[in-house]
Amino acid sequence: CLSLRAAPHCPRLSKLSRAGRLLAANLRQSTRSRHRSPRAVTAQNKPSRAMPILAAVEGGGTTFVVALADGAPDNIIERASFPTTTPAETLGKCADWLRARSFDALGVATFGPVDPTPGSKTYGFITETPKPGWRQANVMAAFSEFAVPKAFDTDVNAPALSEYRAMVADGYDLGSVAYATVGTGVGVGLVVNGKCVHGLLHPEAGHICVPRFPGDSFEGHRPSLNCAGWVEAEAMTASGALAKRAGLDDSSGLKDLPDDHPVWDCAAH
Repeated sequence: CLSLRAAPHCPRLSKLSRAGRLLAANLRQSTRSRHRSPRAVTAQNKPSRAMPILAAVEGGGTTFVVALADGAPDNIIERASFPTTTPAETLGKCADWLRARSFDALGVATFGPVDPTPGSKTYGFITETPKPGWRQANVMAAFSEFAVPKAFDTDVNAPALSEYRAMVADGYDLGSVAYATVGTGVGVGLVVNGKCVHGLLHPEAGHICVPRFPGDSFEGHRPSLNCAGWVEAEAMTASGALAKRAGLDDSSGLKDLPDDHPVWDCAAH
């Protein structure tokens, strides 16, 4: 299950609900505070809750999803989605939705590259992304009004960390986890020894050069690298690339392509 857009019966946690697991350590170690909506009942008139309300934002290249979970990241009680348009419009809609609700912590996971390093001048930014209009977008500034513990990372590191923690809780002896997603973009999240891999920049697995499929001459979709005889992984396999290769107007028609369509062999390569 790659996102909340997955089928509701999926047995694994959604990507957005996993993003809430980023908050666990921060919430336990922080002073408990709650963002209360203007409509919320005051603390004096309402018994204190034993379990926290977790808020999460998952930002994809096509859709942003916001949700609340009660007590555990997979216990989602409310959610909404908004098309990814401009940073001001999309993040504004997410903030408006959260502003009308009460919650104890907020986790934000978006497409990258991002700056996930607290204290950095560009912490909370989507940085050198090829996504039009989103380069140097200050994501976390849109949620600065919420005085609750917050966490920020990529939309692949968040589920990678959640999968790691869930498997450890199930008794698996793990040293590392890699989580790959293919959608509007291509990304890989890495967890090693229980921590997300960041380094100088977040590893951008979609923006690497790979060998071309034999006999293929497709130029790719919005490539950002000059691969000198090879091809950029994301430019050949993301949903926009698959749609362009298949002659479709957009990616919504991919679901109707037959299994033996040649686009799938190229993508699999």
